[in-house]
Amino acid sequence: IFNNPANVKKEAYFDRMTHFDFKCLLPALLQVEDRMSMAHGLESRVPLLDHALVEFAATVPADVKFKDGQMKNMIKVAFGDVLPQQLLQRRDKMGFPVPLKEWYAGELRDFICDTFSSRSAKSRAFMHYGKVLDSFTREAPFSRKTWGLLSLELWHQLFHDRASEWRARLQ
Repeated sequence: IFNNPANVKKEAYFDRMTHFDFKCLLPALLQVEDRMSMAHGLESRVPLLDHALVEFAATVPADVKFKDGQMKNMIKVAFGDVLPQQLLQRRDKMGFPVPLKEWYAGELRDFICDTFSSRSAKSRAFMHYGKVLDSFTREAPFSRKTWGLLSLELWHQLFHDRASEWRARLQ
């Protein structure tokens, strides 16, 4: 998706990642946010997604937005004298974590093993699911890489392996 980051300047890579997040991840996040707020009778707003502000932010160089490993650098500099230091230096903020460790150790373990050892998974020329399965069962059973590869394999089974069935439905 982003090419090889080692061969791309840091700024260009950051811009590509931002573009991907904006086009692919943000719509889903906004839909979830809207449904969650409306389910509780709340009308929420996202002021930092104002059209003019987003267009302006897209013109700002990556090293201004992301500096010394610190996200939201431009906002922190712009509002540093107004916001409390406790808020500016906050490091504990995170989204809603997915309990992958518990899922992998419990109800998903057999499903993941069955999926990675299935005939269709073994037939993929681009992936060595035997190594993935070995890593899952022995070395790193709780990685996000496993989650991503599981998603990729399930997508392949649903859409690639059944492509002729989908084509027939569309005709």
